[in-house]
Amino acid sequence: LKEADEKSSEWKERALKAEGKVALLERQLEEKAAQSQHYKKLYEGQYQVMMKVGTVMGEIVWKSFKSHSNVKVLVQAQDSMLKYCALAKGIIDSFLLAYGTSLPPLQSLEHVFVVSLLGSITNLAAFVEGRAFLAQQELVVELLKRMVLDQDRWSYPHFRFIKRMVLTFAYNMSLEDPVAFVMLGEERLVNSVLRCLSLHDPTDVVAAAVAIIYRLLSVTVEADPSSFLAKLVAPRYRHEILEIPNSSVILGDKHVIQKKNKANAGKLTKKKLSRKEIKELGLYTLPHDTITYRDGLKLHRMWLGYYDTFFPPGECPDVTEARYTTIVASLLKADYHGAKIHIVRSKQPSVVGMKGIVVLDTKGTFKMISKDNKLRTIPKNDSQFEVFLQDKVITIFGKHLNARPAERSVKKMKTFAFPDL
Repeated sequence: LKEADEKSSEWKERALKAEGKVALLERQLEEKAAQSQHYKKLYEGQYQVMMKVGTVMGEIVWKSFKSHSNVKVLVQAQDSMLKYCALAKGIIDSFLLAYGTSLPPLQSLEHVFVVSLLGSITNLAAFVEGRAFLAQQELVVELLKRMVLDQDRWSYPHFRFIKRMVLTFAYNMSLEDPVAFVMLGEERLVNSVLRCLSLHDPTDVVAAAVAIIYRLLSVTVEADPSSFLAKLVAPRYRHEILEIPNSSVILGDKHVIQKKNKANAGKLTKKKLSRKEIKELGLYTLPHDTITYRDGLKLHRMWLGYYDTFFPPGECPDVTEARYTTIVASLLKADYHGAKIHIVRSKQPSVVGMKGIVVLDTKGTFKMISKDNKLRTIPKNDSQFEVFLQDKVITIFGKHLNARPAERSVKKMKTFAFPDL
């Protein structure tokens, strides 16, 4: 028993030592896990900072490559540009390798960084000097081929913007004949671009794909009419392909495609005519000798169906009812082209008692055609009108309609309890 007790105490000591070692190992593991977590957070923070810095620098380079003078200077520093091209290729390659067909969201730092790099080399290729430099670099041509093939697998329209950038870069590069022949030499590249034509996007991706196809057609029709791409065009139309001008494309800051055109560089396109220009052109001027009262009746019949929708079925509401205010507001916002009106009162006695059909409703006047086929201009501001709607007669003060129809429809109109004629 004594010997057994000694062995038991010995085993207890060993167990205690083992427990101590296990506890020590657990503490060491916890410390290492905490340390690795710390380094992970540190590395993630550094990665985010580096990506943000890279994104900002990429956008700066992108903007600098929009200037022709900057591109000329940078191309002369060939060693630096070679390093930049190698860096851009490495980053874009690793991006494509890491994400494949499942690209990160557009707002992610990785996506923005790659877009800035892609935008910079696209703008570099928009100028003759930059394009010639890039065409001599095999790594850039290989990157071009890979991106054109990969974009075919990217989901659409989620990655429409980067697809368009890739195709725009390919188009700019194809303006160099050696690059165009490289693309023509690989049928899968051309097929990848052709498949973009089936997308329902007439402004971005399809436009860039069409530009590439036209450029490649212009090269192959002239150099090798027997190629598979040239056979897609009927012989009688091939001369038209050669007449299409090729101009490079610059990507703007807000991802807007800007075509280079020196002749129109300083001109700004107007979206719409000013009111002065409209007046000078006479777009709203009605000819006095061509409009007849019979023409006005056709317009009036259409207007009756439109104006009748403002009134509820049955009797008109009383002034004390709530819906009366709603109807009045609708009548003040209505369009009166085609209305049959009668001038009841006016500060111009010569127009009182006149009747006719409105053929033009302007801001301050009604132009109406009367039964004698004469076109008359009636001022709104100082007149009171009666509007005839089958079995109804509506009295309206012109001061309430003193705005253009389009403005009245969206504007909160002011009403006057006692209009002053």
